Formats: sequence, C-alpha cells, structure tokens
Amino acid sequence: MFTQPRVKYLLSLFVLSALSQTAACSNAAIANTTTVTAVTDETYQMQVLKDCKVQSERALTPKEVQLYHELQLAEQQMKRLELPLQQMEAELNKQSKTLEKLSSQIEQQAWQQGGPDPELLKAQAEFSQRINAVVDSHRADIDAVSSQGNYIAQVAGEFEQLTIKQLDKNSFDQIRIYQQGEPVPTDCQQGMFFSKTSFSKSG
Repeated sequence: MFTQPRVKYLLSLFVLSALSQTAACSNAAIANTTTVTAVTDETYQMQVLKDCKVQSERALTPKEVQLYHELQLAEQQMKRLELPLQQMEAELNKQSKTLEKLSSQIEQQAWQQGGPDPELLKAQAEFSQRINAVVDSHRADIDAVSSQGNYIAQVAGEFEQLTIKQLDKNSFDQIRIYQQGEPVPTDCQQGMFFSKTSFSKSG
C-alpha cells in the first residue's frame, strides 16, 4: 500500500517505452535516413541481400518511390512528435530518485515502527500527483505518437506488399535502397535498410 505512487511512476515509464517500441517497429527499421522534404522524381534501386551478398537488384517503381518517400517523411514527423515525450521522460526521471527514496523510507518505517511517518506519506502523495500531472499534460503528445505509428505501419505494409511479395521469405535478410546516380554500396552495412524482421512486424 505504501508503494502505489512508485508503481504509478513505473507504469508511466512503461507507457512511454511501449509507444516508443511501437513506433520503432512500425517504421520498418529505417536507419541512416536522409533529409527529405518533398516527393521528387528521383529514382532508386532496390537490392535484395542475404548473408551480406546481393542476390538481386531492380529499380523501384514510381509507386514504390512514392511510398518510400512517404516513409521517410513520416519518420521525420515521428521524430518531431517524440520530442515532447523525451521531455516527459526527463521530467519523470528527475523525480524518480526522490520518490524511490521516500518509498524505501516508508516501507522501512512501516516494518520497524508499525506504521509510516505521516509527513513522508504526504510527500509521497505530492510526488505521485506531480508525476500524474506530468503524464496528463503529455496525453495529447502520447496520442499523436500512437497515431503516427499506426500511419507508418500502414505505409510500411503497402511498401512491403509491392517490394517483397514476390520474394521467398528465406531468400533475403535485408532490402537495401539507394538512389540511382550515387555510388553503388559495396559495404553490407552501408545504405538504407529494411530488415526482414521489420517487414514481418509491419504486417
């Protein structure tokens, strides 16, 4: 009964962590993204890799390029939407040590003296209210991140259907996208990647 505010705090962090993981899975494991501000007539190549070796390569279709740009733009938007939640986490972390210390003291007193210090209970309740207020103040930000994650998952699903539906699921580990006209990537760690795992999560 004396650790309820601490539990609320941990649940608040769990909500933030869960949303972050949802967004991370939904963005098709995009890494090393380049800055994109609008859909252009740029052309891209898609390489199919397995065990760090190129198995096949082709140009993206116009529809695939459109979806590819949408994913890049959506990820940029997601990063902006996540900024307030990072601030929320920082605010919660600032108070966590004090709250944990209070909870520990209350538990110790309850065991040693048969009951907690009323002043400590009052302080604990105040911290609980502060934490709840911080989370409530970011409710719109949490909802925005969740909505954006759903949108990214939808676009990623469309991109998946167009790019890998003809590929055997065991024929590749990664899909690499690079812009035509740029040097062809030779390092298996170089370029923009979509992993097989990310595709399976986006569906």
